[in-house]
Amino acid sequence: MPRHISSVLNIQKGAEKWTVLAQVVHKGHSQLTREVPPRRIMRFLLTDTEGTKVSVVTYEQHIKTFSKFLQPYQRYYVSNAIVVPADPTYRVGTYECSWILNYKTLIENYAEPVPPMLPCIFELTNFSDLHKYADSDNLCNIRGFVIHAFPIKQPDPASISRDIIIVNEEKKLMLMTLWNEFEHDEGSKIADMISTAPLIIALRVKVTTFNTLSFTTRYSSGILISPPLPDDLSLRQWFSLNKEEIRNLLDAKTYNDANCLLPPPNEEDIKAISNFQASFPVQKAAWVQGTVKLAYGFSKYWTTACANCHKIVNADIDWIIHCPSCKQQSEVELRARIPIIITDASSSIHCIISGEDAEKLIEFTPLQLKQAQEDGFQIDTELNDALKKYTVVCFLKSYETPFQGQLQKKNTVIKAYTAAELSDRPLPLELPENTQVSSALGSSSARHAETSSKDQLFTPSTKLLLEEIAGASSYKDSQTSATSGAKRSLEFPEDLPADTDPKQPTKAPEEFAKEPAKPYGPPTNIKDSPAKKPKAKED
Repeated sequence: MPRHISSVLNIQKGAEKWTVLAQVVHKGHSQLTREVPPRRIMRFLLTDTEGTKVSVVTYEQHIKTFSKFLQPYQRYYVSNAIVVPADPTYRVGTYECSWILNYKTLIENYAEPVPPMLPCIFELTNFSDLHKYADSDNLCNIRGFVIHAFPIKQPDPASISRDIIIVNEEKKLMLMTLWNEFEHDEGSKIADMISTAPLIIALRVKVTTFNTLSFTTRYSSGILISPPLPDDLSLRQWFSLNKEEIRNLLDAKTYNDANCLLPPPNEEDIKAISNFQASFPVQKAAWVQGTVKLAYGFSKYWTTACANCHKIVNADIDWIIHCPSCKQQSEVELRARIPIIITDASSSIHCIISGEDAEKLIEFTPLQLKQAQEDGFQIDTELNDALKKYTVVCFLKSYETPFQGQLQKKNTVIKAYTAAELSDRPLPLELPENTQVSSALGSSSARHAETSSKDQLFTPSTKLLLEEIAGASSYKDSQTSATSGAKRSLEFPEDLPADTDPKQPTKAPEEFAKEPAKPYGPPTNIKDSPAKKPKAKED
């Protein structure tokens, strides 16, 4: 009597003496579970001819048998596996069970010259929607062509990684980091095939705010290399037609360009600040909008950072370093680092804005900020006057860091746009009452205020202050002999958080007290200077 071939949906908990014709979609790695004591486990993803997917696992001594037998994209008869409720992390589609393979499970080859295209559908995330997943526990599935593979890196003796660049039909380039077994297995295969730009499907990968936005593999991730898909031919044709444009995007390093990775958001993607604050830690990154002012209480508005990944490093700007974050040899650059308060109609939020996004809101370069601090100038008023001209739309990241045995929440601006930059796509802006800034982001009055400030370049008081800073710096230079040192190559022993200035001790927000300015050295003949110099002690 011939066996009855069932579909996956017909196999429920407690089912016996059944057979399914299944195709291997993905074969995972041999891993240790996170339970105590840990067990070795291997996961598979199978699909039946109707396209219903099922998560399958095997343990310990059975791994060797099934890992050799079950190969990606081949079909097999699977009979009498143990049927259990599916782990929510690995549940796929509407099927609520998973299968366990053991010594009682019967696996038989299905003889055919070439296996068919995968009949299942993958729930894929558009790259334009990745900001919704950033730094959250919500993993996503993505598809794209791998167009570049970087060399292997070893962040520490216990781990290895490799970065690859992928592009999808949106012509958006993204960085993906493959860790440990993903680099060892899939990464090495992809690197060997890189001249053919292999198509991959990455399952359950995490979106991070490293490199503005990027992917990284997790314990539960899976990578399909060149899967047989029904639309494979059309995808290849699309890639061939756009190959030159994609090459230009790669040469331009758009995978490092915040303007490409985080373009201005749609109206529905902007959250009220109060809602963003309440959603932590479920949602740790989101678009917000509001007016800007300086967060007083800081004495330093610049930092030194890796020129490659922009993470803060404790180094001088004439050094060449091996960055502890990106693991690359890099120069050290000065970057503006300004504490601000963003306010909308619902609430206010303290955050740090750095780099080019900070510099376009103020009238000082990072070098001028550094000179101002070293020469004893207090520029809080000038910074606040510059900042409060703007309304902004920002992509914020919220996170926690340990402080005195407790977790302290901090916020960082990943990308910022001003009203003038969004003038071609006005967005409604709910501002606090009594604000003097127009309530319509991108309105003519807001754009005029920002445009006029850029045309003027500097306010009269700021211009005087900059002249005085320059004079003070020239005086200091004339008092000391200039020395030029050779650039040094340094190794840093450990990573530093992106928001932490290694030269400054960590303080809670309420403990930030304005530090006295350094004694002012050179004399000045500028009348009514806006620089606030410390008062000299009377004899």
